[in-house]
Amino acid sequence: MNRATVLAIAALVLAFLAGWKVAIWQRDSLELVIEKSATATGKKLEAAASQSARELEGKLDEIRNAPPREIRTELVKPVFTNVCLSAEFVSMYNDAAAKVERALSGKPENKMPRATATPDGQSGK
Repeated sequence: MNRATVLAIAALVLAFLAGWKVAIWQRDSLELVIEKSATATGKKLEAAASQSARELEGKLDEIRNAPPREIRTELVKPVFTNVCLSAEFVSMYNDAAAKVERALSGKPENKMPRATATPDGQSGK
């Protein structure tokens, strides 16, 4: 073998080894990018989970500290003890208060119709 052939083979081996080394560097670079993005994503998810846990804990504390449903506050309606108002005004006030209470609660007036329907469709007076 002459010297030119040996140099050519040595150059090819060196080029192959250099390519191999560059491929290793590229693979390491990709692994580093993947690791960094996974770490950043993990930190974001951890922050979101801890925020959600804090909110849930706050809501649970609110529920725990809420008064039980069995205990209700009773509203005392005003009672007219003095005779300074007429009976008509008191009646008007009571009707208006009852109307507002029904409107706020969504309950109907509870008045029964005078005539009831029978199965044959005629009124049963």
